[in-house]
Amino acid sequence: MKRILTLAAAAAALACGSNNTSNAAVSHNNPGTGTNTLKVVGSVGAISTPTTTTPSTTFSVIVTDGAGATVNGATVTVLNSSVPDGVVNLTQATGGSTYTGTVASYPSGDFRLNVVKGTDNVQGVVVGGVGMHTINAPALNGTVTAGQPLDVTWTTPAVAKQVSIQTRDLPTTLAPDTGDFTISGAQNPARISQRVIITRNNEVEAAGGLLGSGLSVSYANRIDPYTVQ
Repeated sequence: MKRILTLAAAAAALACGSNNTSNAAVSHNNPGTGTNTLKVVGSVGAISTPTTTTPSTTFSVIVTDGAGATVNGATVTVLNSSVPDGVVNLTQATGGSTYTGTVASYPSGDFRLNVVKGTDNVQGVVVGGVGMHTINAPALNGTVTAGQPLDVTWTTPAVAKQVSIQTRDLPTTLAPDTGDFTISGAQNPARISQRVIITRNNEVEAAGGLLGSGLSVSYANRIDPYTVQ
């Protein structure tokens, strides 16, 4: 009987570990392939506010050659299963500018970047999506005690590579995406209109691009305002 219970406990622990791994955004990353002739720096990001129920997402990709010159006329796409037609086609407003695109939502799932210019390419670069988080504490329009540690908590739809937390009195601070961070009492002084901004992100280097190539994704949410007194 004891052996059966031990095996059951081990199986449960293994299952738990497996779920944790699959829920990590970085476990979905793929560096892709390419000709190592282009430098491609891409980003996907959205910012939510208390008055924004469906934040728009901005896609931005800078494409340059080995000499640092902008590559014009490339075909730049980001694939994601939750956007219309499953693809966002990025374009340049003018020659020499960044390739950009937007969608009127924050897509779930992962993002796959392809850049092709003639025989030069960077393709199949996948960054795992971090999902839209909700800040549970502090509460919007709530009141917290000044000079005391403040627990900030949020949801983790997928475990991001890292999270940044900032308030009007706490400089941007990086932390693991555990869903909890404590602001010290010294950084929680009295303030009538305080705010907290939590940005969760993930990134991957592009194996088929020149040094510095990569793709990142981020989602920012905030509580603004709350009172510290």
